[in-house]
Amino acid sequence: MALLGPKEQEIVRERLSNLVRDVELVLFTDTSTLIAPGKEPCLYCKETKQLLEELAALSDRLHLVVYDLATPEGKEKAKEYKVEAAPTLILREKGSQAINLRYRGIPAGYEFASLLEDIEMLGRDGHGLPENVVQELNNLPEEVVLQVFVTPTCPYCPQAVRTAHRLAYASPKIWGEMIEANEFPELSHRYHIHGVPDTIVNHGKERILGAQPLSQFLQAIRKAVGVQA
Repeated sequence: MALLGPKEQEIVRERLSNLVRDVELVLFTDTSTLIAPGKEPCLYCKETKQLLEELAALSDRLHLVVYDLATPEGKEKAKEYKVEAAPTLILREKGSQAINLRYRGIPAGYEFASLLEDIEMLGRDGHGLPENVVQELNNLPEEVVLQVFVTPTCPYCPQAVRTAHRLAYASPKIWGEMIEANEFPELSHRYHIHGVPDTIVNHGKERILGAQPLSQFLQAIRKAVGVQA
């Protein structure tokens, strides 16, 4: 059974018809049924792969590449791409080597809107950030990791995800990752996630509660790396 109905397919196809750049979707899945200590089962790997296959079929500008963590090639690629769990999706312009704009968990519910907006950003619109912001990001003394914890039913979460992903697309110094909190309970517990969206900056040095504006993200980034405004 298709995850996207005929009406949804028509809407998505129309939205993607204006892309001018090709977009690559690199999915890491895991078909292994073995459960090891510290390894959480991949709850929605099958559904995530199906969703992205259906999405990629709606535009010639979308190119889906799938790696399986249960295979030697998949494990090697995961190491190269710094992927820790499945499902993980990396978005980038086709031909780019960027690996810093990603989703950990199925981009379902409200997060499907984030995925479509990210594709439009990469394939047509650009990040839209002022040049002085891009320059500031590129001049950061170290990389900054933004982990945005979400749930599919949270209507405010896409705003936080989009902000993190715009920053990641604008600069290789920023890693922006959506994390579906329910799929990764150990990670949620580690950072004491009690509500979403909740953005963890550099593994706990700072955090951004709620769907805050860009200025709040920039402030948290500066504080995390010790840079004055």
